Amino acid sequence: MYKYAPEHVEKFCIQDTIDSIYNQLNEVYQDNYKFVYKIKCDCGNECFEVYKDRHPSIFVKCVNCNRIISVYDLQYYPAASKLNENFNKQQVIINGHKSFLVYVVYEYDDEFEFEEDVDFNPNDITWAKVYVYNQNTLQKILDDETA
Repeated sequence: MYKYAPEHVEKFCIQDTIDSIYNQLNEVYQDNYKFVYKIKCDCGNECFEVYKDRHPSIFVKCVNCNRIISVYDLQYYPAASKLNENFNKQQVIINGHKSFLVYVVYEYDDEFEFEEDVDFNPNDITWAKVYVYNQNTLQKILDDETA
């Protein structure tokens, strides 16, 4: 199976095999239906301020160009339901640090392989995990089932 990510974030998802944290996460999670990525802005930067809300959603802001990237947002996933409520975004701060490398794991269901009437949709994730890393601290900030 090809490497897939939701369309809204796909161009920012890289496989950085030189990065030891990426390799560590890849070894734990990667399989035919789970895909591990490091987030990289199109300006080339890999360091982000991270914001989350209670939907839950995760947004990252490039510390170089200020681009906002939706890493996880239920509005993009067909199997998910997003509340019509606006939650305040809170900046993720860990041990006083406000900028991080960001890693994601997107998981898909295998249903499309066994059902004739089900086509694969890269937006149809079933689970996501988001990790942030700074100063030798790797922390999971999201572990959410979309369906």
